[in-house]
Amino acid sequence: MAEANQQGCLFVGEGVVLKGNFEVPDIASISGVVEGEITAKQVIIEATGVVRGKLSGETVDIRGEVNEYISSTRSLIIRSTGKVSGSINYSEIEIEKGGHLHGELHNLNPHS
Repeated sequence: MAEANQQGCLFVGEGVVLKGNFEVPDIASISGVVEGEITAKQVIIEATGVVRGKLSGETVDIRGEVNEYISSTRSLIIRSTGKVSGSINYSEIEIEKGGHLHGELHNLNPHS
């Protein structure tokens, strides 16, 4: 049963495959597979999560895998288990030891 404080959130469980475009007002937590586009205030890709497509948010925390495009207007964190490839747009970036990053990096605030 969903709690009241989970309003405006998207949770994709392990083993679930979603295809399409999703606009989430608050938190998107992905443990399954999403093929398409996700836009949310905060995005968390869990260790079992995979996103193939476009991912946009203020804060993006990646423990799983993201392929194609990421845009983070505040902070992007790639954890030690995270794998990111494609075009990456960020304001601040942090990559833990063991995290993988392959692609084009674009700083949204090049003069700060």
